[in-house]
Amino acid sequence: MTSIQSDPATQEASANGGKSEDRFLWGWPIFALGSEIGITIVWYLERLGGGWLILAGVLFILVVSVMVFVAGIGFLDLVRGRFKRGASLLLAPCIIASPFIFPLWPLEGRAIELIRLYLNKGYYDAVIEKIPPAERASKVVFFDWGATGFMLAPTDYSLVYDESGEIALPDEERSDAWRDKVNSQEHWERNHCVTSAYHLAGHYYSVAIDCSY
Repeated sequence: MTSIQSDPATQEASANGGKSEDRFLWGWPIFALGSEIGITIVWYLERLGGGWLILAGVLFILVVSVMVFVAGIGFLDLVRGRFKRGASLLLAPCIIASPFIFPLWPLEGRAIELIRLYLNKGYYDAVIEKIPPAERASKVVFFDWGATGFMLAPTDYSLVYDESGEIALPDEERSDAWRDKVNSQEHWERNHCVTSAYHLAGHYYSVAIDCSY
């Protein structure tokens, strides 16, 4: 019987080859982050109409399917002792799952709206500048930012310019003069509308308006 022994150089090359397989694969976490942001953007575009929600659902199913496969490979790598590689593969599905575990969607939505505001801020400022300075403080200007939901219970979205800032207050804390002005303009009281708003920049606010027609 003969035994074959490798020389030291071959053993060293084999060891180095095993180490090179266990490396952190940045591509998968970056892919997961890009996919999560992309799905959020497509979901946001549903406000503009055109079936974006369906596309967002299809993308989500495809990405989740890929992440399940990646997670399985990651667990196998951990079992085989490839800890760096396994950690990188398992990090990818964790990134996709993070909005369901942590309240990240509101933050992502706010970031998208800030970008949307600044991309079109020249137009909004031009509209506001047409209003005489003496009248701006008493004006509440609405810009249409789309809608979602069904016909009888839609949610309308608006960019609102309000120097008083009362748009961001609960309805009971708004002044009577402000409510009378906006109700006569937007018919919120007649349509039983409930609003939620937050500040974006300057005197601009993002507002969601839920009405029962």
